[in-house]
Formats: sequence, C-alpha cells, structure tokens
Amino acid sequence: MATNTGIGWRTWSLAALVWGAAEGFLFFIIPDVLISYVALKHGLRAAVVACLLAAIGAGVGGAAMYGWSARDPQAALGAVAAVPAVSTPMIVHASVEMDRRGWFNAALEGPLSSTPYKVYALLAPSKGASLPAFALGALPVRLPRFLLSALAFAAIRRLVAERIDARWLMSGFTAGWVLFYVWFWATHPG
Repeated sequence: MATNTGIGWRTWSLAALVWGAAEGFLFFIIPDVLISYVALKHGLRAAVVACLLAAIGAGVGGAAMYGWSARDPQAALGAVAAVPAVSTPMIVHASVEMDRRGWFNAALEGPLSSTPYKVYALLAPSKGASLPAFALGALPVRLPRFLLSALAFAAIRRLVAERIDARWLMSGFTAGWVLFYVWFWATHPG
C-alpha cells in the first residue's frame, strides 16, 4: 500500500477539499467515496485529514449555495431540486424540520434522512442562519459521517490488505460504490 507522503498526499488532500465544496454546492456524489479510497490506500491518518478537508470544503460549498439562495432563491431552488436524489418533498421536509427544530439541529440529522447539506444551505438564509454560522456548522454536521467512512475503510484495509491483492481490493471497492449508487438512486429518485 502507498504511504502518506509525497505528491499523492497533496493531491488527495486538495481533492478532498474540492470534492467537499462541490458536494456542498451541487455535486451529487458524496466525499465518502474519496475518503474511503484514501483510507484504503493511505490509512486512517490520511483519511482523517481528508475528512477534515472535505468538511471544510462542505462549509465553502454550503456558503456558496447560501449566497446564491440569498440573492436568487428561485434559481437556487431549481438547481438543487434538479440534483439527482433530491426531491421537492425532501426540500419541504427539511424546511419543516428547520422551522421546528432550528437549522443546526435539522442539518445535524440530515445524514440520517439522506438529506444533502446543499438542501440546508439552500434554505438557511430564509431560516435565520447567519452565513458565518452556517459555514462553520459544516464541521459538526458533515464530519461525523465522514469519520465513520474513514474508520470503516481503514478497518477493512487493516483486515484484508495483506490477504487480498490490491487490484482485487480496488475492484471490490469500485463495485461496492457503483452498487451503492445504483441502489441509492433507485430508492431515492429526485
């Protein structure tokens, strides 16, 4: 397996930051894909760094969505509603939960309902969240799930790295994520 040094380290770190920002805005594949890859290839330490950078990126992407929604809420709503696996009922449910429980508490439980952070970013300007608070909220909102992915795939690496050829491991990894997204998009139409 690769080490945690060199250009690979910098490349995956930058990719985690950019991926987190893109997914916090409009991208529809979760940073967990990259985080889990980093955990398998480089270990837990590198994956934790990728988690932190992806969460920071989510704050940046969420802030961009927040800004767009504050300036042109209808255009932002149309764009978010067009993202795969995002539906109007999902946006309405998130809005109701933000009204009922506050933006932060609703966003914290977003991963449990498969509600993307971008939905909360879209709604945050109209729900009383300040831009700085919302952007900083990405860390506690996004980081726990990212860390779970890192821990799970670092554990897989530790358990099977010496027993399974790296090509087979990466083939299984790729097939697993493809199957996940086939299932997810089939069960969460948007």
